This record gives sequence, structure tokens and C-alpha cells, in this order.
Amino acid sequence: MTEYAYDGNAALKMSAPEAPPQGVQERRRSAEPNAGPAPDPNQGKGPVVTKTEPEPKPKGARKLAFSALAVILVMAAMVVMILASSAQLVVVNDELVGLRSELQTLQEEETKLMAQYELAYDLQEIEKQMTESGQMNKVQAWQTYTLELSEPDSVEYFQGWDFQERLAEFGRNFLQAVKEYF
Repeated sequence: MTEYAYDGNAALKMSAPEAPPQGVQERRRSAEPNAGPAPDPNQGKGPVVTKTEPEPKPKGARKLAFSALAVILVMAAMVVMILASSAQLVVVNDELVGLRSELQTLQEEETKLMAQYELAYDLQEIEKQMTESGQMNKVQAWQTYTLELSEPDSVEYFQGWDFQERLAEFGRNFLQAVKEYF
């Protein structure tokens, strides 16, 4: 059975003093505590300036940032609209309270004016003057008609239409109306 050198995350297992692959030796040297810093290839050439370019953001992150900004702007707009509508509601409510108090004042004034109007005109005196002058007549007994509602209601249904009977009924009703009027 042949055993091979194994370098990994689990453990280092070596059976023979064979040289490990080149990548393993470099990792071992950097992991050894006494190894010291690696020699700088630019040593003695002056200060070394290294440019690091910012990593470009992935497109998904840009879209997510734009979406988050859009949501924040929409929420801010909605808050402003809610505050504006609340302010309008307060203004309308104040106007409503003012109009209700004005209505109550006008109703009280109406009551006072109606009382003054009734005191200004005496209806019995007006009736007396009108009857004495002849402009108004007292109601006569034959001009009044009392309805008797003790009997149940009834309906008369006519199948035919007779012109002569209708004309005679119209004449009787007309004469009765003239009689009641005078």
C-alpha cells in the first residue's frame, strides 16, 4: 500500500520523507511563525503605490438599491399626503363647528321674528274687517260637507263606457260644484 502526502483542511499526513508538491511548501512557509516576512521584490525602488479599483457592484445590487430608494420615496410621499389630508380634515371640522353655531343662532332669531310677526297681525281683527267690508263671506252651512268614514271603502268597476251617462254625470257634478261655490 502506498501512502501519499496529504495537505488539506483536515490534517497533514506524510509517510515518507518525499518532497511535497510546490504549492504545499509555499503555504507551509507562510504558515510557519518563524519564517518572517517575505522578501519584497520592489525593495530599494522607493515607495510603492498600489491602485485598488473599487469593485463594481453587481447589477442585482444596483436594482435592489434603486428599488429601496423608490419605496422610501413612495412612503415619504404617502406620509406627506396623509398629513395634508389630516390638516384639511381639521380645517373642515372647524368650519363645520362654526356653521353649526351660526345655524343655531339663526334658528333662535327665526323664533324671535315669528313671535314678533304673530304679535304684529291679529288674525281675528283682520277677519272682522274683511267680512264687514264685504271682501270675505262667512261660510254657510250648505257649503260644508262632512265625510262619513264609518262604512268600508268600496270600488265600482264599469265594464263598458257609455257616452251619454258620462255626459249626464259630468253635468250633475258641474252643477253641484257651482252650487257649492256660491
